[in-house]
Amino acid sequence: MIRLLVALCLLVLTTHAAAAQAGLQGPPPSELFAFGARPAPVASRDTVAETIPATHWKTGLLVGGVAGGLALGVVAVGLCNDSDDQDKNCFLPAVGGAVLGAAAGGTIGALIGGLFPKHQAADSVPTGP
Repeated sequence: MIRLLVALCLLVLTTHAAAAQAGLQGPPPSELFAFGARPAPVASRDTVAETIPATHWKTGLLVGGVAGGLALGVVAVGLCNDSDDQDKNCFLPAVGGAVLGAAAGGTIGALIGGLFPKHQAADSVPTGP
């Protein structure tokens, strides 16, 4: 058994590379790891803001916030008034419900308003004869 192991080790250590693999080379080293390498300069890095169209997200935020705040505030007052304790003050539940409703409605409204682009007025439209 030991003779077979020694013969196998000698065979592996003395074998030369196959002729088909002799001409192959590995990939070149990455330029990112070169000493002092810097990315290539880009002519216009700040053009992203010009390509994003204006949307109605602020309008959606306002409308959704007001509608959600009113709706959840009214629901909170209704649930508070239906409780068994008739002497309970319902101001804090109403304010809490209105704040939660405004946050949720405003978020949803802003997301929906962001789907609709604003139509820009043309600068070269003639205004008179």
